[in-house]
Amino acid sequence: MGSEPPGEDLLVLPPIPLATGRLLRDDDDRPVPITAVELVVSTEDGVEHRIPLVARHGAWWPPDR
Repeated sequence: MGSEPPGEDLLVLPPIPLATGRLLRDDDDRPVPITAVELVVSTEDGVEHRIPLVARHGAWWPPDR
């Protein structure tokens, strides 16, 4: 099991949709269907962590973890 040092302020995503919608406008202002949404978190060591959001009820939710 991973044990975090006491007092660490870990990132927590709220149990609410972080975005809504199924379309995104491209550079020519045309609607394009969205197939995936990810939250990208960069850490001070230069690593990027990608958190894929889950499509539910017309919105993009944080994963259940």
